[in-house]
Amino acid sequence: MPSRSNGLLITGATLIDGTGAAPVPDAAVLIEGERIAYAGPAAGLGAQAARVIDARGKTIVPALIDAHNHSTFDSDMRVYLKNGVTTIRFAGLNQDAVVALRERVERGEIPGPRILSCGPMLDGFPPSYPHWAAPVRTPEEAAATARRLLVEDQVDALLVVQQITPELLRPIVAVAHEYGRPVVGQIWFTDARQAAEIGIDELDNTSRIFASRAYPPERLTSYRTVPERLALFSRGWETIDWELTRPLMEAMVAHGVSYCPTVVVHQHQAGIGLAELEADPDFRTMYGEAEHREWAQFLDYVQGTWTEEDHRLMGVAAELRIEWMRRFHELGGRLIVGADMQFGGIMVHKELQNLRAAGLSPLEVIRAATRDTAEELGLGDHLGTVEAGKLADLLVLNRDPLQDLGAMRDIASVLKAGEIVRV
Repeated sequence: MPSRSNGLLITGATLIDGTGAAPVPDAAVLIEGERIAYAGPAAGLGAQAARVIDARGKTIVPALIDAHNHSTFDSDMRVYLKNGVTTIRFAGLNQDAVVALRERVERGEIPGPRILSCGPMLDGFPPSYPHWAAPVRTPEEAAATARRLLVEDQVDALLVVQQITPELLRPIVAVAHEYGRPVVGQIWFTDARQAAEIGIDELDNTSRIFASRAYPPERLTSYRTVPERLALFSRGWETIDWELTRPLMEAMVAHGVSYCPTVVVHQHQAGIGLAELEADPDFRTMYGEAEHREWAQFLDYVQGTWTEEDHRLMGVAAELRIEWMRRFHELGGRLIVGADMQFGGIMVHKELQNLRAAGLSPLEVIRAATRDTAEELGLGDHLGTVEAGKLADLLVLNRDPLQDLGAMRDIASVLKAGEIVRV
């Protein structure tokens, strides 16, 4: 006779476990407390459960993860959960704000995902985002600030941004690795090859992962404001030299440096997908004036002096970055997932489509947004796959995402640590 369990059994669904393995039809997932006790063919399960969900015709996948986020609005936390994102990492923010939000979620005051943080951005002078930054001038100051963030603020990773030079990056990486924490980069004064050889773990967003003869480093770094830098960014990408860029990509692959593209935020800046976002039911019903005002103020800060040509070129850059992602993936590079903008619960799903456009198969896209991102965040032992012993963060989908990635938003149930989420 099968043993009796007090847990929750989801049975009859097709299982996509997040490892990249082939789907398992007629599967069963048994959850005991917060963790998965069994995941595999239903015929192999020797237990009965107190609660059973009949999921025939549905698909089970791991819950999604957003590795690069900034918004602390309650509404964004709810929209993340509603859209199947159960873990997020803040990539450069006031740490006190992150801690306060995390405590509210953990106390159950608001529904929200599991929260990790890189703390404030480590930058040079003057910092690009002063209200989110911990600026440093010397290698000694960089090492001391890194140690303080890790020991006193207990951040989960360190984030280095635009003006961190190789000389400043070396002590930051050394201190972070001493404490077993990764270093994430959104770097500009250091290129991808230099950063990879120094030992950085991940590059994100507008990092200098490309090379251009028309826009050499001394030209790309000759800016005064954030809008000017991003305008140079798009012009550099428009004139990318693939022969010069390949060694940067190869260095990232050789040293195991992942890339979190967040292309979706730059598509938004180019006007790509804007109408789709504004028509989205969650965007229209779950956000209010405060959120829209905050986003408008942020856009004004990062692109306030742009011309129409600047917006067009950002769209060109987005397309070329997707081509970069395709080449990086073919070389064996690891792509992970983040949105880098408000409304992340919606926009993460658009980023999945960008990975698909870069040539990843639907199985590979799901793995990137689950297992690979979990491992990059240092959570691979607990999250990212539907396997025995892992936390039961998973989605029950109404449709097959291998046929249509849009099915990743057609969600019947979201489970976080074994509990069905109510938003």
